[in-house]
Amino acid sequence: MASAVSGIGIRTVCGNIARMELDNIDKFGTYTRLFFEDRSYTNQEELDYAAKLARVLRDHDVQRGDRVMVMLPNSPELTASFQAVWTAGAIIAPIMPNWTAKEICAVLQNAEPACVLTCPPLAPLLEGSLAGVRSKARLLVFGESEGPGSENIVPEVEAADAMESPDNCSGSDLALLLYTSGTTAAPKGAAITHSNLFSAVDSAYRKNGDLPRSPMVHVLPLTHSFGLLMLKLANLWGFTDILVRSFDPVKVFQAIERHQAQYMPVVPTMLIYLLNHPERSRYNLTSLRRITSGGMALPEAVRVAFEEACNCRVEQGYGLSETVALTSGYDEEEPYRVGSVGRPAPGVEVRIVDAAERSLPPGSIGDIYVYGHNVMHGYWRDREATDAAFAGNWLRTGDVGYLNDDGYLYITDRKKDLIIKGGENISPREIEEVLHLHPAVAAAAVVGVPDPVFGENICAVLQLKPDRHATEPEIREHISHHVTKFKIPSMVLFWEDLPRSFTGKISKRDVRERLKSVSVGARET
Repeated sequence: MASAVSGIGIRTVCGNIARMELDNIDKFGTYTRLFFEDRSYTNQEELDYAAKLARVLRDHDVQRGDRVMVMLPNSPELTASFQAVWTAGAIIAPIMPNWTAKEICAVLQNAEPACVLTCPPLAPLLEGSLAGVRSKARLLVFGESEGPGSENIVPEVEAADAMESPDNCSGSDLALLLYTSGTTAAPKGAAITHSNLFSAVDSAYRKNGDLPRSPMVHVLPLTHSFGLLMLKLANLWGFTDILVRSFDPVKVFQAIERHQAQYMPVVPTMLIYLLNHPERSRYNLTSLRRITSGGMALPEAVRVAFEEACNCRVEQGYGLSETVALTSGYDEEEPYRVGSVGRPAPGVEVRIVDAAERSLPPGSIGDIYVYGHNVMHGYWRDREATDAAFAGNWLRTGDVGYLNDDGYLYITDRKKDLIIKGGENISPREIEEVLHLHPAVAAAAVVGVPDPVFGENICAVLQLKPDRHATEPEIREHISHHVTKFKIPSMVLFWEDLPRSFTGKISKRDVRERLKSVSVGARET
């Protein structure tokens, strides 16, 4: 893979992704690039702080190719950690702040980091995990922690001499390990090279050129591939980043109003919470111009409702951690196609194949395969999973969908989420779209449950809007007007809240786990 990426977005010719931040200053000069809580930071201040942190990492014996595990909420320390680790020539392994000790231990064993960066509230959990796997990694904390095994590096960073320039990595060197959540299996680390990351950012930029400069609100965790991609893009566009520590509807409203933000990447669940929040009308959200949704299917009813409520464009794109969150999307002037995640980004190819891996014509539903220089190198230290993920140079995404005659991609479902009832494949997404048309439904998850006759049957789990009511017969009647009788759920359950990941995505794995304690025919209210 080439050590540099050519394109109108990225001008650097060196392989180290850290040099993108030098380009930002060359192109835009010094400007206020980050707002976090009650403080603002210029791009030069961010760069200087990261260069000092890089020196501290080197002083703690972090060398080129070493892994640095980072467990932090959205914060200036997190944005600096990415830049600092890459400046030192090391590989960053960011993980979600809500991960369990079991998941953390699995990553520690797989990545074998030289050190771990975290904050005081998370230090005890990490200290216990490090002891549990007998890791020699040093626990470096941005602040004081009571644990005897942690080191407060704040004074060190303040006193450090900045690293003058990023390590001279090549594009084929690893930059990033993106770990999947390990609820049902050990987390796998998607190994992303500097060129992979360059390619993703450059491709997304070529899809959307020089957008008008305006603040972008970051509510997605930057430890997730989608959040990280949008942060790098915002810097490439010269935007001001409005960083929210964690998703809170009121804080999001306040950030939009205060900074007159025009852009905001989200997952659909966030839009649902924002739409249904009782205090939304108190805030001026008219500055919003463009919302990009990813991570899971965007219900059309939610998209339309948010567009109408905020008078802005809402669209969805598609990507995976293995593709650095980039596969397809829309450009600035492209009309939205209902249900579509857009067309493949420049430099990315998509194939739809059948069970024999033969390419299918437009309109035919099959497995989605992706090729591009943004596709991961493989899974870190997991040859079996890597071999299973690839068909030659094509990544098996695990998603099912089709391309239309104009090249627009439609995702019908995750392959593992398909319900096989009486031998017939049933799309949960089709039923979820119908459920979101009901005025009382805020969120829905449709999953398969064991059935002695059909093998699997359909269960719909609903979260209702505040102060709204619905009954199972009413919901089933509503669905019957949109799908065949065979696709009407055998179970309709009402939960106060659906289980979600740290990014806000509905976790169907957790829904299925909870349903194991609910017998077929039982009802929850």
